[in-house]
Amino acid sequence: MAGLSKNNNTRRLIIVFAAIPVLLVVISTASLLYLNATMNRLSDSLYSDVYQNSELILNADRDLYQGAVSLQAAMSPNITSEQRSLFAQDFEDNNSQIRQRLTMASYNINNLDNPYSGMKQSELLLSDLKGKLASFESSLETWKATGRDLISRRVQSDWNPDSYSATLINTQLTETRSSLDEAENLIGNYAQQITLEFREKKSALFAVYSLFLFLLILVIIYLCRKLISLQNQMLEEKSLYQLIGETMSDFIILTDPNGLILYASPSHAGVLGYVPEKGSPLTNYIREAEISWAKLKSAVQGSPRISELRMRSAEGHWVWLETKVSPISGSKVFPAQFMLISREITQRKQYEERLHKLAFYDHLTAIPNRAHFKMYMENLITQPEERRQEIALALLDCDRFKQLNDTLGHLAGDEFLQLLSRELQQTVKGTGQAFRIGGDEFAVVLHRFTSPEMLDEILQRLLQLFNKTWSVNNGSSFHTSASIGVALYPQHGSSINELLRAADLAMYRSKNRGGNEASLYNELIDEEVSDQTK
Repeated sequence: MAGLSKNNNTRRLIIVFAAIPVLLVVISTASLLYLNATMNRLSDSLYSDVYQNSELILNADRDLYQGAVSLQAAMSPNITSEQRSLFAQDFEDNNSQIRQRLTMASYNINNLDNPYSGMKQSELLLSDLKGKLASFESSLETWKATGRDLISRRVQSDWNPDSYSATLINTQLTETRSSLDEAENLIGNYAQQITLEFREKKSALFAVYSLFLFLLILVIIYLCRKLISLQNQMLEEKSLYQLIGETMSDFIILTDPNGLILYASPSHAGVLGYVPEKGSPLTNYIREAEISWAKLKSAVQGSPRISELRMRSAEGHWVWLETKVSPISGSKVFPAQFMLISREITQRKQYEERLHKLAFYDHLTAIPNRAHFKMYMENLITQPEERRQEIALALLDCDRFKQLNDTLGHLAGDEFLQLLSRELQQTVKGTGQAFRIGGDEFAVVLHRFTSPEMLDEILQRLLQLFNKTWSVNNGSSFHTSASIGVALYPQHGSSINELLRAADLAMYRSKNRGGNEASLYNELIDEEVSDQTK
């Protein structure tokens, strides 16, 4: 049954591809007929424009002749002054009409372009025609000036009839009309030439189009045969890829350019308890959706990259995946853009998280330790200058902590440090970070204060936190206080060691004064230490 279905599909494809050439022949024939009609309309339109300009030139020639007749009549000795004025006005009107017609004809011809490049002969005729019309401008001006001069002299009282020569006027008229006659011949030749070149262009275009159609049919026949063989090959490859995707242990997801899932391998069900749904956004399943999708999109511009993603399981917990994101080129049928190949690394991430806590958090109090403190300070100090903030480093030492250990035991001391650390974190929350850097000594980094008064208020809260009675060891009470030393960056040091030294000196000054005090480092503290060591 499968073989029969496959043969039916192949027959359908052959019928479809056999119908395509027939359809293309019909479309091509219709296109040729349409092209022929279009070119004929274009040729007729162009010829009509040329004919219209020819009419304008012929009418201008007629007006020139009428103007000459009016000039001859104005020069007659047997007419009245009123008649002479009328003939002179006719001469001016005819010349004005000539000017209007030739201006319109020149404008039309100057804007008349051949619709196809390479029509050299018609372009030369058109160029000669433009030049001939331009040369007529000067001849017309000379004719008008001569006529006006004769008419003005004719009305004078001392006019000599012998000075007028009709033969000279006719000769000048003939010279003026010769430019128009040549323009008439040129525009007629141009109309014949453009029609001839249109026909040649149409014949060449039809020949090329027919050759292209023949080659197209040959290519389609070849592609039909190629398609049949490729179809069989693609079916075999599809079956192989499906077998690989369903049996491998890694997780495979294909997405389109917008992050919609096109394919998800069945192996997801073993870890997640479900297979991501086709057509759903990938961001529905991964945590930190925007960040992770930005990583995927950035991979399009470069080579494949490794990303760590978290996907929610059917039971609600997050599963860590190490994912190789590769940009791939798809097709019109399957426009994939990303391939994600993943493997589970949840246990490895949990182990890394435990190592991180051991390295950067105090095992007793669970607050950041000395290593975390150095990294935190280094990050603040190395900020760019435009983002750098004023930093206050406060070292806190618990007064009488040794007495607590000696009287109530180390377990009570540990309990006190845990209680103190939790409240210390809450006290500085929003203004900085607290660290346990050893024994009963704590460091507080403050970098979100806006004025000295705000810093003093925070230090007073820290003193009040320590200066109270604590309940430890199942009801035993213990009263303590704190000695605090404060150093400012960059006033009291530009490095972590310099700031620690300054804060440490200020803290011992507070302790020497009886404790329960916060001292800000200054140069006098160095002098006091120097005097004590002598």
